[in-house]
Amino acid sequence: MRLRAELRARGVAGPLADAALATLADDSELERARAVARRRLPALARADRARAGARLRDHLLRRGYAAAIVARVVRECVGLRLDD
Repeated sequence: MRLRAELRARGVAGPLADAALATLADDSELERARAVARRRLPALARADRARAGARLRDHLLRRGYAAAIVARVVRECVGLRLDD
């Protein structure tokens, strides 16, 4: 969503931006989210699991990752479900 908005702000036509973004595989987005989470986890090491999970969730959502991907990455990295 964030990339789509940036492309449109730079004058790229909506359908062209959508077509370009459709070529990105969901797996690559999942891998990028995992990489972001791995970089963020050391800063969250002192927080308890629930707080670390919430902060990681918020961090990923602010960066424009889809909620389903965020939930999966938080579950993998922190071992928490988002509804815990």
